[in-house]
Amino acid sequence: MIMRYLKEISESPWIVLKNLYHFRNILHQMVLREVKGRFAGSIGGLFWHFIHPIIMVFIYLVVFVYIFKLRVGTGGGTGASAVYLMAGIFPWIILADGLSRGTSALIENANLIQKTYFPTEILTAKAVLAPFINFGIALLLLAAFRIFTDGLWGILVILPFILLLQVFFTIGLAFICSAFSVFFRDILQVVQIIVSIWVYATPIFYETSMLPAWAANLMYINPLFPFISMYHSLFINGTIASWHMLGLSLVWAGGFYVFGAFVFTKLKAEFADWL
Repeated sequence: MIMRYLKEISESPWIVLKNLYHFRNILHQMVLREVKGRFAGSIGGLFWHFIHPIIMVFIYLVVFVYIFKLRVGTGGGTGASAVYLMAGIFPWIILADGLSRGTSALIENANLIQKTYFPTEILTAKAVLAPFINFGIALLLLAAFRIFTDGLWGILVILPFILLLQVFFTIGLAFICSAFSVFFRDILQVVQIIVSIWVYATPIFYETSMLPAWAANLMYINPLFPFISMYHSLFINGTIASWHMLGLSLVWAGGFYVFGAFVFTKLKAEFADWL
């Protein structure tokens, strides 16, 4: 029994990757449709992809940096604080948006799953990948700014790798939540509550040095902590935070993806009957 489960756990991640690759053209079209459909019929069209991040940055900067006088980042100045906030906010929005959309992806496409043979993992994957395009633009703009102002060329090499780790991390979480949401419809509400708490339990609007020792140590059980730490270090110093943070990110990303793929492939045969 144990050996059978171990075999399924080891095979599931490759089965999911194989299906995503085999149906990559469908996945590509669905992601593009998700991105374009968000502003379909609007005069600004794709232009809103740039406006949204800019407006959000402006609001956060005014509230936290100028009103609450938050001072974080290297030197603690206004500019450093702004970079610190943006380096944490944008990855967070990508994860929160992707996880929320991914959790409801199967329920929202119930008719498609019931009436046709369809690789259901594509539905969850496209819901997760779309925010990486929507708000990934904001990260690219921040990267261009940091390269232009301080010559942090290491961002070009390291940023794609961190984003790839976050993709696997988010997809793994979304696979778990979307699969269970088919059987327990309250999962989406639970996820939204967790997301609301998670943002403040992660050093996005503050530094770990501001916390008491016990609270700072608790950060290591927060799966998002090493990712945000690497983003902060990358956009402030042009390097990863540490090999320790990189190792933690690999563990969390790999662990959640493997477990998520296993849960999803184990339950997917029941989706059509329960939706």
